[in-house]
Amino acid sequence: MKSLKPHWGVLALLFASCATHETTRAKDRDDTVARDLRARIYLAKGEAAVESRRWGVAAASFAIARASQDSLAARWGQGQASGRASTLRWTKSFEGSVLAVAFSPDGRVLASAGYDAIVRLWDVERGDLLAELKGHTAEVHAVAFAPDGRWLASAGRPGEVRVWDWRQGRQVALLQGHADVVRGLAFSPSGDRLASGGLDKAVRVWGLATGTEHLRFEHDEHVIAVAFSPDGKRLLSTSMDRSARVWDLETRKEAHRLVGHGEKVESGAFSLDGQRIMTAAADHALRFWDARSGQLVDVLRNSGDVSAAAIDPAFTLVVQAGWDGRVQLVDARGGALVERLEAHRGFVMCVALSPDGRTFASGGMDGVLKVWSRPGAPPDTLLRGHGAWVEALAFSQEQELISGAEDGLRRWRVADWNSVVSSAEGTEATVSLAVSPDRRLLAAGTLKGRVRVLEAGSGRPLLELSGVKGSVRAVAFSPDGKLLAAAGDPDLHLWSLPEGTPAGRLQGHTGKLWALAFDGTGRRLVSGGADMTVRTWDVDTRQPLLRLEAGERVRAVAFTPSGDRLVTAGMRQPIRLWDAVTGQPLMAMDEGTVGVLSLALSPDGRFLASGGLDAEVKVWGLPSGELMGRVRGQQGFLSALAFSPDGAILASAASDRTVHLIGFQALAHPPPAGAGIEDLLRRHGLVWDEARLLVEPR
Repeated sequence: MKSLKPHWGVLALLFASCATHETTRAKDRDDTVARDLRARIYLAKGEAAVESRRWGVAAASFAIARASQDSLAARWGQGQASGRASTLRWTKSFEGSVLAVAFSPDGRVLASAGYDAIVRLWDVERGDLLAELKGHTAEVHAVAFAPDGRWLASAGRPGEVRVWDWRQGRQVALLQGHADVVRGLAFSPSGDRLASGGLDKAVRVWGLATGTEHLRFEHDEHVIAVAFSPDGKRLLSTSMDRSARVWDLETRKEAHRLVGHGEKVESGAFSLDGQRIMTAAADHALRFWDARSGQLVDVLRNSGDVSAAAIDPAFTLVVQAGWDGRVQLVDARGGALVERLEAHRGFVMCVALSPDGRTFASGGMDGVLKVWSRPGAPPDTLLRGHGAWVEALAFSQEQELISGAEDGLRRWRVADWNSVVSSAEGTEATVSLAVSPDRRLLAAGTLKGRVRVLEAGSGRPLLELSGVKGSVRAVAFSPDGKLLAAAGDPDLHLWSLPEGTPAGRLQGHTGKLWALAFDGTGRRLVSGGADMTVRTWDVDTRQPLLRLEAGERVRAVAFTPSGDRLVTAGMRQPIRLWDAVTGQPLMAMDEGTVGVLSLALSPDGRFLASGGLDAEVKVWGLPSGELMGRVRGQQGFLSALAFSPDGAILASAASDRTVHLIGFQALAHPPPAGAGIEDLLRRHGLVWDEARLLVEPR
């Protein structure tokens, strides 16, 4: 028995080792489950933030999710949100509320004032204090710069208006006449007059040369804001009496009374051309008026409270403040919510928008002043120009897009998304497009069975190829550019280039063709159409290779760059991935879809975009087939998709006659997982409470 003791010791060690390994494995499993759960929680938080347009919170939530599990959905979410989120440039805190803010005409200086009776001037870029103006004896409710930026007006309680040479810190005028708090100030475009309005129900116009009151108008209740027209001949005032009024300064009479708001009218402005007026009220509505007639033109409603509002001179973007601490950016052309910021811990008392249209400031009852900037380049843009629904797209160059519709071709120069330039090139109906691999030729399929070959850069006609029966719904160049294929009814037509001589006809389909594509070698061609089949062809022998049953009409086909996979889609069928050699189905995506009309593969083959009757672009990761994300923005079915040659832009065309440009680089290639989270939080003014799983305003 004694000889067995060492063996028992060895066994004990073995059991202990196994137990340790099992404990380690269990801990690893627990850690994996915890990471997966955390990733799911933050992914859901990011998606909720996207729905409410809280882009900064969304970007941070997706970044935190990726730190635990780097999914395609989290990558897409972070890229989408980061491109839309405003950046918090700087903040300042004070004792008491911030009640007034205004940008200088050049946008380089910001004036702020509030409860502490001091007017402060700030360098917008750096946040440095430039000057402090002291002289008021109580809180300051309004500030305004003169058109040349030299003078600054300020006013508040008890009703006196002060004009300053702010650079010298010197008061140059004291205007007395109001019997109560002054809420609104505005210089005339010429800079020689100043308008003021306040709680004494009076609107006063002062001559700055003499410091005397020139004109006075009356509201039924407190006056909140004033604004001059661009020509200086009219003055707009808003009031607690639920009206805005337009005063003719030459006749000294009321020109229009703008009524319809259900609550006090907080803000008002003239458009740059003086043709329109915007008013914003506490009834959650923005109203737009014809400045000449006083007639209501449009009403935009949203869910946010309105305590103050500012609009850019072009009337495209509204910055809206609320009593709940929110600052919202609203598209003034349609009322869509652009972004929501949980900016303050209490009432937002004032907002201002810089002349650059990107920088904005907010001040709150929490005593905090914040300055924000919108992204420099828009993450996407919607192009209008066609008079018919757009059926075809092709990039002639990285920064040049060609679109085709029943009203002809249009060329878009897309280097600057803030100012896209387009030109019409011919009026013949164009329903399919393709660009040669060297970007020198453009093929355009028409409704009349002809294919036009044009010089891609200039649009100059080179060849006209005929003989196709029915409309030409698809065209494609071979990879070497020596063959051009066109889809007919029901045959495929081939021509040799550059001569344009017929090179064969591929027969076998029994219905109209809607889609075709070459593989990367140019030795195979795939086609699909109304006969519910997908067929592949040997280009050299002109013989069929595969016949795949789709079960319904086929509208889009493509080879992956490797050539070993085939992607198909159409009406009432999923997007399918096939083995391009054997014809075996490998995967189905977007099952249950009503119809996919277009497909586009990214140049590197990693992403597949689809669009159709559901009016949204869907992007799928390859080879996994995982849905990365969706892009909406067009009203109508999506008829065409195209990637730019470098993969940086994804374009979609729709039946609503629009073309949507989507910045794809940021969506597909966000920063590495887990990198720069602290910097991201700081950039958007957020903090991360790990214990409570919260991302919230700092």
